[in-house]
Amino acid sequence: MNFLRILGYTVITLLLILITILIHQHKDIDKAAHYIKSENCADCHENYYQAWDEHSLHSKMFRPIASPDDIQADFSVENPVVTFKKSDIEFVIGNKWEQVYARKIDDEYYPLPAKWMITTQKWVPYKVDSWRQTPLSTHCNGCHTTGFNPDNFQFSEFSIGCEACHGPGSRHVKQKQKKQSTLCLLCHRNDPVKPEKEIIVSIKNSVCGQCHTRGQQIAVDKEHIQTRFSFPLNVIPGDDLPADYKPLTANQDSKKKFWWNQDLSKNRHQEFADFSVSKHSKALILLKEKSTAARGPLSDACLDCHSADRLFAKDTKVTLETAENGITCVVCHEPHGLNKKFKHLNIGEHRCGLCHADSLSIAAATKGKAHTPCPPSVASCADCHMPYIIKSGGAYPIRSHAFRIVPPLFSKYYGTPNSCQNGGCHQDKSLDWAIEQFQAYYPDWEK
Repeated sequence: MNFLRILGYTVITLLLILITILIHQHKDIDKAAHYIKSENCADCHENYYQAWDEHSLHSKMFRPIASPDDIQADFSVENPVVTFKKSDIEFVIGNKWEQVYARKIDDEYYPLPAKWMITTQKWVPYKVDSWRQTPLSTHCNGCHTTGFNPDNFQFSEFSIGCEACHGPGSRHVKQKQKKQSTLCLLCHRNDPVKPEKEIIVSIKNSVCGQCHTRGQQIAVDKEHIQTRFSFPLNVIPGDDLPADYKPLTANQDSKKKFWWNQDLSKNRHQEFADFSVSKHSKALILLKEKSTAARGPLSDACLDCHSADRLFAKDTKVTLETAENGITCVVCHEPHGLNKKFKHLNIGEHRCGLCHADSLSIAAATKGKAHTPCPPSVASCADCHMPYIIKSGGAYPIRSHAFRIVPPLFSKYYGTPNSCQNGGCHQDKSLDWAIEQFQAYYPDWEK
């Protein structure tokens, strides 16, 4: 009898444990998807997670100080602009061109009044008189965190995690558990496969554009109080940016702080604005509008160069009728950092050549001279068509994304860094020399 009693208690205990587990597993199954943090993606997407965590800039854009090495600034020499100690820093923002340092005061994040320019290895004053009017929750956190909630200023995790680009992942994980968990398979083995996905996978420019943009959006709470945010709110990755988000335009930039005179960006966070007006972003539209018999028959094969849909299609055949996008950011950028973890995935010059080699060869044969006077081994496509004209960290280390040649003459009239003398190219020569050489080789260049 004692044995049977013990066996009964054991069975009941196991059933209670099983029921508890099942209740926990199903507690939010019918709720809307919510954020679960990037670490919960690692089990199924280990390579992507490791590459993002170790090699991408996204994972390090805003983080609590875990080690003194997180701070790149030099505190060894006294500098009058630095009015705080290294020990005062609780959070660091940025890691490539410049670093802003912050601390938490009364449950809000605020920048400290000096930042370190990584590019030039210098300290500069930062928001010295306005740091208290520059809380990160309204000025930075929508892009430097994942799952930011404009109603309460809370967020799921620091920096740009998986769900910043793929949307909340809770339902996606639940669906994976149903297929992979032994416990779940007891009931769900024969469940029909749901045709819809529980996670967002989009190649649209707006996925990157939600943060690589500059503008404002105003939110109004229940008390009719307006709050101005320096980023778009509640963006669903892959959708257009909210209609009430107002991007900054060159016409609004009267002091020319963000744009050169030619409506080319001169400041960071504006890649989306530049790329949106480039021919690359309009590649599909231009293909259909400018197709002529002289260019050859218009066919689905043209999409290999004119649409990112064709490059990333897996299960369906993309046609001229079904293609939606021109060239998008992910054609050239691997957002997870895999290209840094696996060097063979680097894009390099071959990406440009895949689509432009034929046209360049034909143009060279027609004109009787090479596309550029500079040897390809010295000057890359990006050096001329994506010159370093964007300022960050006290210098111009960021390339333009408008894909427009900037002739030396623009440097003379507008002060814009030009395509011929950027990134170390021909910097030992005078501007007049560059103007003369450019005009001699490209006498028909359209101004």
